Amino acid sequence: MKSTGRHRPAVLSVIATVIVVAATAGAGQAQPERPERTDAQQQEILSLAKIVGAALQGQLVPTTEPFGWANDFLKSSEQTTFVPFTLSVEQSKVSTSTVAMYMFVAPQGAPAGAAPVLPEAAFEDAYHIDLGAPTADGNYEIRRGFWVPGGDYDVYVALSESGVPDGTEAKTMMLKKAVSVPNLWSEQLATSTIIQADRIESLSVPPPPDQQLANPYTLGAMRIVSKSASEYLTSDELSLVFLVYNVGLTAAGLPDVEIEYTFNTRGPDGDEYFNRTNPQAFNDQTLPQGFDLEAGHQLVAGQAIPLSGFPEANYRLEIKITDNTNGASLTHNVDFSVSAS
Repeated sequence: MKSTGRHRPAVLSVIATVIVVAATAGAGQAQPERPERTDAQQQEILSLAKIVGAALQGQLVPTTEPFGWANDFLKSSEQTTFVPFTLSVEQSKVSTSTVAMYMFVAPQGAPAGAAPVLPEAAFEDAYHIDLGAPTADGNYEIRRGFWVPGGDYDVYVALSESGVPDGTEAKTMMLKKAVSVPNLWSEQLATSTIIQADRIESLSVPPPPDQQLANPYTLGAMRIVSKSASEYLTSDELSLVFLVYNVGLTAAGLPDVEIEYTFNTRGPDGDEYFNRTNPQAFNDQTLPQGFDLEAGHQLVAGQAIPLSGFPEANYRLEIKITDNTNGASLTHNVDFSVSAS
């Protein structure tokens, strides 16, 4: 996962009543092409930035979570971690087909101050987003992402209806979320988040790098539509995707990694072994011709397991990753439930 630019609509300047919303690219990162905003859209972003500015100054303290948040972690470039996320907004909370969104990511512990002296943004961006159709549960899902070095952050996301009729006040919401971002750039064996996918789509061509934030769950020509809840039916398939990082190399310059998947049922008396799948191997016998980590190739692992043979129960999937080149290993656990209807 490669960073494509640090997007900075300059909230510090906005809150200091400078009306122009600018975007500056980080060193060595590509700047995305964006449609020019109308004056009305610019004003919507300005209003959201002022709300976030008030929260940063301690004048506004969010006490509820007006929409859902779920995120994952992927290794990015330039010593950063990419954080794709999904917002779930109840359909009843917005009446327009488009929303304005403003986000500001600040390191935790950054001192608050009066405008225009505010915490330095680790990441900052603004969008106008077409909501599309709601899910079967009646939620709009918004997927975006940001990248920062490993550390603890406060993420502020403000949303408002966009393009409301004159004389109508747009509904506005703001979420403050604490996020601990792992450092995936150490020399220790690591993985991305274990992503549970609702479905995986094949694209004819990968999206351009400057569209990464609008397609945060895309890996090359594979688009992952993440699942919002770890609840499945016996007619469903458990689909998992993750990447393995910081592996050693054999004398041939290739990884030698084995991944084991063990399912356990969960009950009041503890966990009990249920079954396992065949181990997954990444080595000179299984990797494609020309595989080269130095060239940017990645170890993409996962399973797609039909649940028709799983009785109704709560489960814990234990995923053990072993690097056979140096004996390093780590284990992840994925909890999920299966029901008949």
